[in-house]
Amino acid sequence: MDIYTMANPLPGARAKVPVLDVNGGESVLCESLVVAEYIAELQASTSSATSSSLLLPQRPEDRAVMRLFTELCSSSFSYFPILRAREESKLDDAVETLKAGLEDVDAFLNKMGSEGGPFLFGNQFTLAECSVAPFVQRACIILPSGLGSGRSINPMELCDTCNLPRLKAWMKAVIDRPSVVGTGVPRDEMIFNMEKMLKRFEAMEKEQTKQ
Repeated sequence: MDIYTMANPLPGARAKVPVLDVNGGESVLCESLVVAEYIAELQASTSSATSSSLLLPQRPEDRAVMRLFTELCSSSFSYFPILRAREESKLDDAVETLKAGLEDVDAFLNKMGSEGGPFLFGNQFTLAECSVAPFVQRACIILPSGLGSGRSINPMELCDTCNLPRLKAWMKAVIDRPSVVGTGVPRDEMIFNMEKMLKRFEAMEKEQTKQ
């Protein structure tokens, strides 16, 4: 918590992760996208890698598109409302919301994406993918399990149902990316942790009802 206050000077700010300590307190950064972009900038300035292997596109216009993708599409893979839906009507609404989000991402990829590869910028894996990869990965593991709602929902199959081939290719490339696989949580552990979280929320709701 003390380290977090070095990154966030706002009074009363609630400490959270991630926090990145740079060079032993020389600089402390917080907020996922800020930390991720700092690392990508550092990689670009110190790496001898080819431009296609960097996390930041070279052109300012492409970096703007990358940030726009994060701004407009990062919430499109929200699966939590589906997990917490207890009434059939609310579950149906949550699934329709997910479908609409997937259609939005597909439209963005078709309109703004590059050809020659599955990612937003063709074969270049960028922060556009990094920013949403955890949500895509969790949605594709947790939703098919039927956790919470009891209904198995497969985002990949929704892409087929809604005729979203560009998005399906993008999602598959993202979750199969070695760095995404290597930094992800194993399937059983992910489902177990989510089940614990849902039970904790249910207990909190019951306690609030009593009050």
